[in-house]
Amino acid sequence: MHEHDPRTHYTGAIDDIVRQITWQSQKQLLQTLSRPEINLTLPQMVTLFAIREAGVCRMSDLAEITQQSAGTLTGIVDRLIAEHLVGRVRDVEDRRVVQVMLTRQGEQRLALVEAARRADMERILLRFSIEQLHHLEQLLQLLLDGINELIGERELTRHTNGQIDISSISRDA
Repeated sequence: MHEHDPRTHYTGAIDDIVRQITWQSQKQLLQTLSRPEINLTLPQMVTLFAIREAGVCRMSDLAEITQQSAGTLTGIVDRLIAEHLVGRVRDVEDRRVVQVMLTRQGEQRLALVEAARRADMERILLRFSIEQLHHLEQLLQLLLDGINELIGERELTRHTNGQIDISSISRDA
């Protein structure tokens, strides 16, 4: 493509903005997590949200969901258990299987994270009119849909035992 093509220009500009938003959002999240009443690391927060989403789950499933090694995840979960945010439970059908679940304190800690993030987002979005918020929501949803579609395609390709469907590869690439 020609460097003066508007789509190329906007793609580059949007990619840069998304990268900056990602970076700044992570910095903001780390500030939130370091508040004394929250006091979580990013991996701990991710693990807590994953457990809440899954309900009661096996450590192996949790490792896959959070994309962490079993060893790393064990250390994270052990610290969360020590803080009474997560509990271990035996599988009803197979007592050898140990699962993890959120405690009431874990739920409360996640509620603090969500409330702090919501308050920060409300503050950030005060600069937008209601109409702008509506448009922003629609555009961000389109972007998210595109990201999810790309991830789905890549996961499908990865799960075809290394076989690549060349019909899906652009000749322009």
